[in-house]
Amino acid sequence: MAKLLVYLDDDWHEDLKELAHRKKTTMAALVRQAIDKTFEDELDAISAERGWEEYLADPSAAISLDDYLKERGIVLPDTVATEGNEESGAHPRGPATKNSSSRRRTAKQPVS
Repeated sequence: MAKLLVYLDDDWHEDLKELAHRKKTTMAALVRQAIDKTFEDELDAISAERGWEEYLADPSAAISLDDYLKERGIVLPDTVATEGNEESGAHPRGPATKNSSSRRRTAKQPVS
């Protein structure tokens, strides 16, 4: 973490100090929260740009989504199987082909 020196007038300093005391936190934490809330979108965009620049500089350092999820222990749920897939034993998330539809088609089942 880097340091930043900020000059505040005496009234702001005292008010910030009192607010930090009331919230049982530090003045620095309040300033960080204010910056994050005020500039969240812009800071996210800058961070994303930095990530792209790092990737473009060395694409070999990137990992696949599957590897990323595995490293973090994240398991995504499988899609819901249709009747045809259940009967044939086919995996519901099979590879798409040129002739396969990109939309999932489901038959309406009669209500019993």
